[in-house]
Amino acid sequence: MSAQEQAEHEFQVEYEKAMERIQTMPDGAVGWVLRFLQTDLEALTPTEWTLVAFEVAAFVDETGERYGGMVAPESGWSVEGVPHAKNYQTIPSRKEALDIQATVLEQLELYWHEGYTTFTFPQMTLVAVSPGEGSDEAGTVIVSAKRKPKEFEYRFVHLLAQTGDYIRRCPECATIFFAIRRDQLYCNPRCQNRVAARKWRDSQKTDHKTARRKEDGHGKKSGKG
Repeated sequence: MSAQEQAEHEFQVEYEKAMERIQTMPDGAVGWVLRFLQTDLEALTPTEWTLVAFEVAAFVDETGERYGGMVAPESGWSVEGVPHAKNYQTIPSRKEALDIQATVLEQLELYWHEGYTTFTFPQMTLVAVSPGEGSDEAGTVIVSAKRKPKEFEYRFVHLLAQTGDYIRRCPECATIFFAIRRDQLYCNPRCQNRVAARKWRDSQKTDHKTARRKEDGHGKKSGKG
């Protein structure tokens, strides 16, 4: 096996591991995206960051059928996974991932506030493939994106359109989570119980103050008599 073949094999192994981690996440790709958006990327060690970088690449390339169909980028991520890589054997730099985080989180806040959000995709081309072309792409529309990070945003737009009603921010701890019920407000029972306990304590204080005011009122009336 040549050095190039060895590098390609090692890249593929890490790539498949990353895809498996995404697929085995609770809530799958949606769960992975929400975790990624809340990860402090700058605090990761080089080894930890490499794992996340492979996951970002795998999410973009392997979720196409469900989130937006086929995309044919004109260039890959900025970091070569193997020597002379072009499109699909590349991984994002930490800077690219940080920019994606910032953009997506900003749009997510707008989505929660307004009920919709907009992503702009400059220099994006739609390619229509003839139904009789005789390939896996026959009869499809392929999106040709200039930059790989835009492909992440494109996937996220479709993910949001399908699952956005259940992507929420917990009002207690601010965690972004994927709700299992339409009426679920909190990310877990712990936060819900904490809020309930606080409301109960506040109601007890209110009841105590009300009772004391009543006692004071009775005392004043007795004094006047």
